[in-house]
Amino acid sequence: MLKKNLSEKQIVYLIKGIVFFWLLTKIWSYKTWITERSYPVIPPVEMLEGVPNFLHQFLFGFSIVCLLTILSFKINRWLVISLFFSEIISCAMDTVRWQPWEYMYLCFLLVIIINFYKPKNIVLIAHLFLVSIYLFSGLHKFSRDFLNTVWLNMFLVNFLGLSIDFIVQYKLFFLGLLIPTIEVLLALLLLFSKYKKMVSYLLIVMHLCILIFIGPIGLQYNSVVWPWNLAMIFILLIVYLNPIKFSYKTVFANSYWLILWFIMPVLSLFGSWYQYFSFNLYSGKGDQMYICLLDNKKEFKPYFESSNSTFCKGKPTVNLQNWALKEIKSAPIPEAEIYGKIAVYLKRKYGNNTIKIILYNPRTRIRKEL
Repeated sequence: MLKKNLSEKQIVYLIKGIVFFWLLTKIWSYKTWITERSYPVIPPVEMLEGVPNFLHQFLFGFSIVCLLTILSFKINRWLVISLFFSEIISCAMDTVRWQPWEYMYLCFLLVIIINFYKPKNIVLIAHLFLVSIYLFSGLHKFSRDFLNTVWLNMFLVNFLGLSIDFIVQYKLFFLGLLIPTIEVLLALLLLFSKYKKMVSYLLIVMHLCILIFIGPIGLQYNSVVWPWNLAMIFILLIVYLNPIKFSYKTVFANSYWLILWFIMPVLSLFGSWYQYFSFNLYSGKGDQMYICLLDNKKEFKPYFESSNSTFCKGKPTVNLQNWALKEIKSAPIPEAEIYGKIAVYLKRKYGNNTIKIILYNPRTRIRKEL
């Protein structure tokens, strides 16, 4: 990026903004990136279980230094490459680090690395990535899981304080389908409409509503995604600062991104691709893991559920998601394979006789002991 034309300045702002919000998120969720915690460190393959603890800490520190340097000084491509590989190695050592915001930032980073001297390419590819994010985030919400868990319980009851009788009387339950409909519609308009900047403003309003809903003045829930929503607002402002110049040649040359962002996420709708790589966000889908402690463990005390008789017959209970959000400020990865590995780890550490692990599906109400 040698000449400071408008597109190149746009990319500089984009990189600096991403780095700033990424830095905030990593600092806030620092326990996700180190091993000094109670929440299990679960690598994707067994051979990485013996990685020394100091390497986790070193990679976290190295990433922080890279982010601060990119933010403070002129952008250097090799430093961006170093940051990318540092994050990949760190994520390879613990599955919980593959958060949707981490995946998004890594994708943006790789797009920037590949097209470092082609800023117009970066803007166009970033535009397509944003379309994918909103499209599949909306599609995943077309389910009764979303209506029950997010729309009914979180929004209507907990956030607005409405009673079930009021909700039934005024038939508000299925009104929740407007949310995914609007999100998918905005994604399609972002792709096909000539008024992309206007659509981006509507998406910014959506993110502001999300921040009101789950932020400090709302439910105060999942605080690690607060800066992510601010990052999305910033990215929308920068990417659509100027009209998008569509080029079939550029799209064809970068068709591998289309496979990753538009083909693979389709498989997630059928359970054949990672949910967080498909931006399955706040859909209410998936199982919840409950840990029943037959022998009271002191390290679990801060994460006990206030009401635990349903799953563990009066024994102390820990909900894995609440534990993760409270201790490491990151949600568990909602994949059956990873839940299974966590169950194996906990039983190996605490013993089969002192711990019982149950997977519960809120929609089907089916319980399965691991």
